[in-house]
Amino acid sequence: MSEVIGSVPCERFEALVDWSVELVRVMSGCQFALGDIAPEIAPLRSHGGNMKPEEDELGVKGTLREFAEAIGLSFHTVRTYRWVAARWPKDQRQEGVSFEVHRILASVPDAYELIKSPPVNERTGRSEWSGDAAKRAAGWSTATPVTVEEKVEAIRDLAADETVAACDLLRRPEVAFKAMRDRQARELVNHAQFDEAELVEDEGEEDWWEPEGEDDGEDCDPARIVRGFHSAMEFTDLIRVCQGFVAGASRLVPKLRGREFTESQLGLVMRQLEKIRATADWIETAVSTGKVDLDDALAELLRGQ
Repeated sequence: MSEVIGSVPCERFEALVDWSVELVRVMSGCQFALGDIAPEIAPLRSHGGNMKPEEDELGVKGTLREFAEAIGLSFHTVRTYRWVAARWPKDQRQEGVSFEVHRILASVPDAYELIKSPPVNERTGRSEWSGDAAKRAAGWSTATPVTVEEKVEAIRDLAADETVAACDLLRRPEVAFKAMRDRQARELVNHAQFDEAELVEDEGEEDWWEPEGEDDGEDCDPARIVRGFHSAMEFTDLIRVCQGFVAGASRLVPKLRGREFTESQLGLVMRQLEKIRATADWIETAVSTGKVDLDDALAELLRGQ
């Protein structure tokens, strides 16, 4: 029985791949052709020119929108074709390499030389470009992690808070067992325990959770102790949330170099940033005054209205 890939025999799969490669070649040629036409209609201008923003909106963007509507494509698609075609002069484009790979590598230093040296495809054993290979060369995250570093990064990206991700993994007995067999990991855990103990000793436990004005007598109120623990946990969680956001942003933002976003994507990011700023102000008010009430405007904003 012949090997099956997906829903087709291996021989049929290979035939479909060969046909699709030819279709991608034709499609890439069409994309570059449209990209070459667009600058003739709306020439590219360097940043910082004399054209005013409102003139640019009425001129280049308006012309590109009209052109895109006339040929049945979106403005953002035509703008991308135009930008990639401008970044890759005809004599630098590589035959047999897809338009998508050219787009990803467009902002990479020495892109013209890099594209001439495709990496080895581990599946086929051939030196050839793929979308994921181009993303690795550009320093982007890939849809299919292959290396150990990419797999670790993928785990981090799946969790907004790295601390939560690490704790969840260490709750698995097999993971904790392997981690403790690693000398460096074991030393880091020991150091963390020591630093935590020092922090409590130096700052005083009452600074974390004991109400002001309470003495340290032997007859402690159990309810007060429970409230104190809850307060300490809430404080720790608050610091963890703040640190998690900063760590996540520090890891992700540098990866955005050279990427273009659609207007809808930019709008979504701006709305999320507005929520982040409003939430930060809310936290500052809460820790400074003890008031945690939401005003109507902030409540609507956080609800996404």
